[in-house]
Amino acid sequence: MSRVLRGLGALVVLLALLVGVPALLLAVGARWPTTWSPQVLLRPDDGTVLLALVTSTAWVAWAVLALSVLAEVVTAATRARVRVRLPGLAGPQRAVAGLVLAVLALAAAPAVQLGPPPAVAEARTAPPPAPAAAEPTTTRARAPVPARPVDPSAVVHEVRTGDDLWTLAERYYGRGQDWRRIAAANPDRLTGGPDRLEVGWRLQVPGVVAVDDVPAGADSDPGTVVVRAGDSLSAIAERELGDDARWPELFEANRAVLDDPDVLEAGQQLEVPAGDAAGPAQPRAERVPERTDPPVRRSEPRSTRPAPPAGDGAVPGSAVPRAADGPARPSAPPPAEPSAAVEDRVAFAAVGGLLAAGLLTGLALRRRLQLAARPVGRRIVHPAPAVVPLEAALGRRQRPFTLRTLDRALRAVAVACRDQRLPLPALQLVLLAEDRVELRLSAPHATAPVGFAVEDGGRSWVLDQPGADHLTAVPADEPLRPWPTLVTLGRDDQDRLVLGDLEALRLLQLDGDPGAGRDVLTALAVELSFSPWADEMRLTLLGPDTRLPDALGAHAVEQSEDADALLDRLEDRAAEQRRHQPQPVLGQHRLDPDLAEPWTPEVVLVDGPLTREQTARFRALVDTEPHVTTAVVLVGDVGAPWRLTTAPAAAGPPTARLEPAGLDLRAQALTPDETAGVVALVAATGRTDTTTAPWWHVEVAEPEPPPDNVTYLGRRFGGWSAETTGEVDGVVAIRAAAALAADARVDHPTLLVLGPVELLGATGTAPPRAAKQCLEYCGWLLEHPGRTARDMASALAVAEGTRRSNMSRLRTWLGADAAGEAYLPDAYTGRIALHPAVSSDWQQVQILTAGGVNRAGDEALRAVLQLLRGAPLADAAPGQWHWAEELRTDLISCLRDVGVELTSRALDAGDLGLARWAAARALVAAPGDELLLAARIRTEHRAGNTAETERLTLQLAGQARRLGVDLDPATVTLLQEVVEGRVRARMA
Repeated sequence: MSRVLRGLGALVVLLALLVGVPALLLAVGARWPTTWSPQVLLRPDDGTVLLALVTSTAWVAWAVLALSVLAEVVTAATRARVRVRLPGLAGPQRAVAGLVLAVLALAAAPAVQLGPPPAVAEARTAPPPAPAAAEPTTTRARAPVPARPVDPSAVVHEVRTGDDLWTLAERYYGRGQDWRRIAAANPDRLTGGPDRLEVGWRLQVPGVVAVDDVPAGADSDPGTVVVRAGDSLSAIAERELGDDARWPELFEANRAVLDDPDVLEAGQQLEVPAGDAAGPAQPRAERVPERTDPPVRRSEPRSTRPAPPAGDGAVPGSAVPRAADGPARPSAPPPAEPSAAVEDRVAFAAVGGLLAAGLLTGLALRRRLQLAARPVGRRIVHPAPAVVPLEAALGRRQRPFTLRTLDRALRAVAVACRDQRLPLPALQLVLLAEDRVELRLSAPHATAPVGFAVEDGGRSWVLDQPGADHLTAVPADEPLRPWPTLVTLGRDDQDRLVLGDLEALRLLQLDGDPGAGRDVLTALAVELSFSPWADEMRLTLLGPDTRLPDALGAHAVEQSEDADALLDRLEDRAAEQRRHQPQPVLGQHRLDPDLAEPWTPEVVLVDGPLTREQTARFRALVDTEPHVTTAVVLVGDVGAPWRLTTAPAAAGPPTARLEPAGLDLRAQALTPDETAGVVALVAATGRTDTTTAPWWHVEVAEPEPPPDNVTYLGRRFGGWSAETTGEVDGVVAIRAAAALAADARVDHPTLLVLGPVELLGATGTAPPRAAKQCLEYCGWLLEHPGRTARDMASALAVAEGTRRSNMSRLRTWLGADAAGEAYLPDAYTGRIALHPAVSSDWQQVQILTAGGVNRAGDEALRAVLQLLRGAPLADAAPGQWHWAEELRTDLISCLRDVGVELTSRALDAGDLGLARWAAARALVAAPGDELLLAARIRTEHRAGNTAETERLTLQLAGQARRLGVDLDPATVTLLQEVVEGRVRARMA
């Protein structure tokens, strides 16, 4: 009845608009004069002209309305097989579409069955019938049967913004390729092809069941919910709390397990906050007849794909809902994923934030040294594509804030003890949280520095305000670090990082499961190698594995296979230290910088069997008093007082028990696959060889083949190939670069990466949240056109639900061009690609330098530097854009080469102003670069600016000392010429 009333109301409205309006205009509307003369315009105004204008405007509006109604009638009458889209009338067509459909519903059966027919309702307990045929049978409204057979295993989905058939099939069936099942089940809306969906459509999705009520026991515990594939916090909030806007409450209630509100892992168990919840939201799908087998959650796809395995982060026993009156059904073993990406297998699930932050910091420093030593026109060698995603996975684990907090707190203690002449406390363990630092001491120490609270009778110092003024006041270059052997052992039941001072523990045995013990030992080796205080200790790996020391090439990290020779050296050093009466707390020696070096600690990690005699010698080395600065960690039971007993877990990190501290931990560990990836990253950032840069022209092709992993953001434009761009494109690129530099109007979406990341020229609305992530997605799509959703989620290290949400935001933000073509089209083929008109400032650089930087014109090089707005990817947050590290180094390298080339040309031409501008501009992208600073020095020397020349000379020399590198011989010669007036004599 309600549908009939709606249809009659719509019919009345349409008749009033289409018939009543023109009748009214003909009756009372004014007409233009049939004859014109000057007297018509000169006589006093009586309102006739104004009324005629109003009448004309009304007729135009009526014509627009009539055309829109006619277009929608054609669309509805042909069941959307013929769609009339009139330019400029998209809004009016949407406005009248509902009225037209409501009127047509009076003469035809309902397009979508909103509920079960009486016959089905009476047979709820009967077994489900076979699925409905793909082709429906059309009947008239007065027929007692529905227009289309109702599939009892179907749900009715209401189309939302961003929906398409592929994503709906992925949601309900687990496979985007099954979208044709939905198309075939909705012939009244769809043609059977990859149609564009309209918001508000109700589509029947066969083969799934939706129920309104959540069965008891669906989640593992009351008040909790298990994350499923495709979930987001807003979706869970809508489902559990009745309002998707309450997602921040979910995030705050689960801060212990969630680091990013946009990143959820399938299988995570989340707490649902209690309070005045409105109750679970009603499902979008309409209620359909129940089945006799246990129901699933509302709108959840009844897919043949099993739940994710426990090893991928699932909570054991919680992946399958439990029926209200029956036991849980076990899930089948997961199928193999032959196309799984690297980080699907190597997720660093057992890696703590300090190891990840230290490793990423170390990799960045090593790349900086690579770039500093790179000749003009050359390109550093990047890691193989298979290990590039590992940096993104590490980025998700890092906690640089926690690392800085710990370092600042420890240096504050050291400064206070030095300045107040207090004895240094005997530190054993550190329990580190985001907002709390707890130092556990081996002996009571009642006097603590300002800001620390004394607890447990002086055995614990607690800092509850890591950002307090007395900590931030400690100089960043303060050298006092009395506990350089602190290393992460794992996380406790409160999710705090537990660090042990190996020097204080002296001998730590990793017993229990040998495999888990070796994984823990490997993690200790990597973190000690890249900790902020790694330069203040020595690390010796006793065993056959030489990969990490070889890749590091660091003097402080060594490998040995001769246990006896190593013991001889350590015993000689221990005897020398004991002769000098070591302090009870060995770190006390390091409070005096003049005495710190002889008391540098050495940690020995033993990965291999030892004889009984060798074990006894290690025990005597560390147990004999007075104690010395040597610590030993080994796998196996040697009767050591400190023991970390490990056991492999069914899912996630191995479990461990630290005695005698009595702490249950999730141990930090690196699996063999993860270790191989880390070693590959470290080795790649330590290489000194280079390849020919694609932005530089060489007259004779070099014999070396290009690396297989070379990819470029603008490869759709042919990279730097002069044959594919040409002079016309170069002129266009110069104009486009000038428009971007002047912040002028941009015709199509353009991503700016040469500085803070921005998006210009988008025609849609910017998202209210996750905008930075959308920009990262846009950059990845420009770099990797035609890749799949699985590739994208894997490379960006995000859950599929988060990826879809951000892709929907990006699609809305980018909008469409003047012809209505979306700048981010729906990927019905499974391959995602942006509209060809979407570009970036980096692609402008590629066109401007086509054929080589050294062959490009001065105007082109100036245009390149005008595009520069800051360091490339300047505002990328930690944990983001790690997939683009190769891109970032290429941006820096190309811009530096442009600056060097243009500066050199300007100096040759005597244009000191251009030379100064070009070098200074390029230094924004490559701060501290030796060749650019040398160009600045040469420029200021020619200009006669003695003070600036000396300042830049001291800056360059000081920077080389800080990095621990030698200046290029040509730079040394230049500095001698400008400072001393001549080159120092050299013997032949």
